[in-house]
Amino acid sequence: MSRVDPTDLEEGAFVRLFNTAVRDLRLYLRRTLRRDEDADEIAQEAMLRIWNARASVDIDGARPLLFRIASNLAIDRLRERRRWRFTEIDETPEPAETVSAERTLAARQELEIVAEAIAALPENCRAAFVMSRIDGRKHAEIAAEMGISKSMVEKHVAEAVFRLSLARKRLRQHDY
Repeated sequence: MSRVDPTDLEEGAFVRLFNTAVRDLRLYLRRTLRRDEDADEIAQEAMLRIWNARASVDIDGARPLLFRIASNLAIDRLRERRRWRFTEIDETPEPAETVSAERTLAARQELEIVAEAIAALPENCRAAFVMSRIDGRKHAEIAAEMGISKSMVEKHVAEAVFRLSLARKRLRQHDY
C-alpha cells in the first residue's frame, strides 16, 4: 500500500483553487486597477501568498482569503500609483554610497542561481515566464507568438512562478 504525500494533496488543492478562482480574481482586479498587467501581477502574487501560507490555511476554503489578499494588494498598488504621480523624477536623489565588492559578488552569484532555476523550467513555462516577467509582454501577445491560448500562457507563468518560489525556498533553507 503506497502512502500519499501531503505535498501532493496540497498541490492538488492549490491547483483546484487556481483553476476555479483565477478568472474571477483577474476580472475583479481588472475592474479595480484598470490595467491588465497590474491585475495579472497581483493575481499571481495573491496566489503565491496563499501557497506560501498553505501550512496554516485550508486551501480548499481559501477563496475568500485569496480575494482579500488580492484586494489589499490592489489598494497598495493604487496608492503607489498615486504617490508616483505626484513625485518628480528630478527629485529622486542619487545614491550616496557605492556598492561594495562583496555585495556585487554576492549579487552575481544570486543572479547565476536565478538564471539556472529559470533555465531548469520546462520549455513552455520558461518561454512564457521570460516573455511576461522579463520582457514585460502581455499574455495575449505571448499566446499569439507561442500559438497557445491566453489561459495556457497564464498557467505556464503561474507554474513558473510556483516552481521558482520553491527553488527560492530551497535556497533559503541552504542559506545561499
